[in-house]
Amino acid sequence: MIQLSFFKFTDTDVIEVKNDLPLAEWEKNVNWVNINADDRKEVIDYLTFFNFSDEINNLILNPGDHLLTETSHESIIQNFIISKKSSIFERDYITLVLLKNLTICILPASMPFSLEINEPEVLMKQYKNFRIYFTYLLVRLILTQSTMNVSNTRKQIHNLELNLISSPEKVSSADMMSAVTNIRYLADIVEDQYIGFNFFNKLIINKNREPDAHKLKEVIDSFRELSRISERLEEKAESLRTQFMLIHQEESARKINILTIVQAIFVPLTFLAGIYGMNFSYMPELNWKYAYFVVWGIFVLLSSVLLYFFKKNRWFD
Repeated sequence: MIQLSFFKFTDTDVIEVKNDLPLAEWEKNVNWVNINADDRKEVIDYLTFFNFSDEINNLILNPGDHLLTETSHESIIQNFIISKKSSIFERDYITLVLLKNLTICILPASMPFSLEINEPEVLMKQYKNFRIYFTYLLVRLILTQSTMNVSNTRKQIHNLELNLISSPEKVSSADMMSAVTNIRYLADIVEDQYIGFNFFNKLIINKNREPDAHKLKEVIDSFRELSRISERLEEKAESLRTQFMLIHQEESARKINILTIVQAIFVPLTFLAGIYGMNFSYMPELNWKYAYFVVWGIFVLLSSVLLYFFKKNRWFD
């Protein structure tokens, strides 16, 4: 299912065109078109009027394979990485197709492009080029999403750290591996966003657009800070995983230690039991009246002495 929204730029204003327009009238009547759809093959089929080359269609259809800005004689193509709404650690994509007088923006169906259009005179003081202004809005929208994702991930890592300190038995190895893997995926997304936006911004700069591109770069630089935060979270998650492994190694060592103590106690007892379990014809102790109780006394005495020795030497610590 494809949803469309149209915007026309004048010298002093941005107008949202409410009516649906046939493709043949896009370049003549509007300057920016948003296409919300999850099926990119459906988008390509819908845009057949523009007779895009196979190369451009491939850039739109397989955005994950083409993350840097691509140019041709007819257009500029840029695929921007974002996080999926259903899972912030999985990748989705926004594609900008910049034609001579028209920009086509392909977004996921779940990500509406909410615009904050200022009063025309205020807007003109800030941006001379409305196409860059819309790109700025798009970048800021993605920045907001990524900031929330990093913030939520930081809370998850913090909660995991608290659980590891207070109740390590409730934290599983699957939880730790999932945390490390997820933050690594998110860090890669933010890093690729910074690289892609920065490369795109440099490509569209010219003398007339330089002031606008500079404002855009200020927003793009925020992705660098997000990338640094993500790297620190990645390091923290890896540190927690190491701490988790040490805790469980210590617990395993403690269990082995207890088993060793039990074994050490039962070795002499087993030795005595083995002796009196032999089938010799003459064993004088067998005829003693209180032999059974004496042997039990030896067992208890040996066990007590060994337990005292192990406790004194802190084997149970």
